[in-house]
Amino acid sequence: TGHGLLRYIQCQVELSTGKVCLTLVMNCEKLKECQPHLSYLVKELKRSEPQLWHSIWCHCNDSAGNAIFARDVTRWHPIEGPPYIREKLPGADPDPDSREGLLYFSPMVFRQANYEGFGEIAKQVREVIPNGSKVCELYAGVGLLGLSALLHHGKMAEEYDDPDGGIQWLRCSDENPENARCFERAVSSMPMKITGRSPKQLQKDNGKKGKRTRKNYKGKKSDKELSIKDLMDSMMSEASDESKPPPVDPSEKVTYMQASAAAAILKGQALGANVLIVDPPRKGLDEPVLQQLCQPYNPNQMYAEKPNVLSHMARHTVNWVNDVRTLIYVSCGFDALARDCDQLLSSNAGWKLESATGYVLFPGSNHVETVVVLRR
Repeated sequence: TGHGLLRYIQCQVELSTGKVCLTLVMNCEKLKECQPHLSYLVKELKRSEPQLWHSIWCHCNDSAGNAIFARDVTRWHPIEGPPYIREKLPGADPDPDSREGLLYFSPMVFRQANYEGFGEIAKQVREVIPNGSKVCELYAGVGLLGLSALLHHGKMAEEYDDPDGGIQWLRCSDENPENARCFERAVSSMPMKITGRSPKQLQKDNGKKGKRTRKNYKGKKSDKELSIKDLMDSMMSEASDESKPPPVDPSEKVTYMQASAAAAILKGQALGANVLIVDPPRKGLDEPVLQQLCQPYNPNQMYAEKPNVLSHMARHTVNWVNDVRTLIYVSCGFDALARDCDQLLSSNAGWKLESATGYVLFPGSNHVETVVVLRR
């Protein structure tokens, strides 16, 4: 009707504490227009249930229509409590004292309503990813599926003492800037031996030490002269190393791009990946993403992980998913999934359906989440 002050409420429960992150959606453009009623309401909520609230937020949305939240991030206002709900990363040790990884959610990002149920979907996704893969996740949100797979394969590689195991690199993307902030916090909570990252302070200290070392030894001659044999051995060793793939830069092992799925894929986010995870909204895959996935494999396109390697090619001729061999499609809209799969399977891209699994996350409703695995 456009009348009244309180339009909607959103409640998110932090599973580990049972406390509620409450968002009050107010029919106002600016926070000051909600007063004094907002302050009275918050005060009464805290008085009546002081132990219930994890945090309280206000979201100003005076737009027409039935959209619960406005897209403008300046409409969000924290009122009380910490900024993030924290949940165990699916696949992490459930022991409260373990430090295998947390996911961070603010009210500004999407969070599965049935978080524990979605953990079963994450389990299937990580288990169908081949060991040693290079993984790209589009429509990633806070990175739940990709980070869960990264943790699982890293633990398996450690358990079986496999130096070539684990996920070689993980690239996630989504267009909400708050997703990227939550993702970085999650990565920082995971074991360094799995993410390849070191604490920021340690990186700074190492950088300073490296500069001092270069300065101290600048211009000095080696006390030991190389013999012809030493020189030849060194040259042979370097020639042998050229046949080996270059090691992954730790700073590039786990990354996040703030971009839509269509923009990310055309910026080379999936170049070099042999596994692609997509978890689109109900409408299904964006057309540019679907077009790329329906392109046939190009044996004449050189392997590349970065767009500049293919700069000699016209952009419209590049197959941006040329090396993807496994496509994992997580769907919350069955009609769109059926449409997209029909195009994928009837294209010349070589996709074959390996499995399709339905998950009932909301018993009593007609909603089914589906995980489809395609290989080529």
